[in-house]
Amino acid sequence: MRETIMRRPNPLLLFLSSVAVALLSFLAGCGGGGGDDESNGEIGQLTNPKDVPSASPWQQPPDVVILDPNAITPIAGSEPTATPVAGEPGVCGPKYTIASGDTFSSVAEKCGTSTQAIRDANPGVDPLTIHPGDVINIPAAEPEPSP
Repeated sequence: MRETIMRRPNPLLLFLSSVAVALLSFLAGCGGGGGDDESNGEIGQLTNPKDVPSASPWQQPPDVVILDPNAITPIAGSEPTATPVAGEPGVCGPKYTIASGDTFSSVAEKCGTSTQAIRDANPGVDPLTIHPGDVINIPAAEPEPSP
């Protein structure tokens, strides 16, 4: 009786054959099989630039207009108020109305105080759950330390 010996397959041969199968699968999935689809221009063909309509160039470019900033008149009602009123959103005073994007630290920086001082002045307010329109107390600004 003849004994059958099983040999291990060559790893390089396995690798190359798996790459070949993957490449053939890719080409078949992308329409690269060389069928009739490519010859009639339906699948996988880019548009011919000669067939695409485009805007015609200017016969003469328009004149350049330079605006004088001093000649621009503001739209009625768009002028800023002369002095901000305390209590309006984003304006410091004894009370501060939270504006969009405000945090205790940004309010403290804006109003010249510390985050801890704002926390102390508002014990019932959770700094993580403030919303635009909420009103908080602002302590008096802390003096600058002298050198």
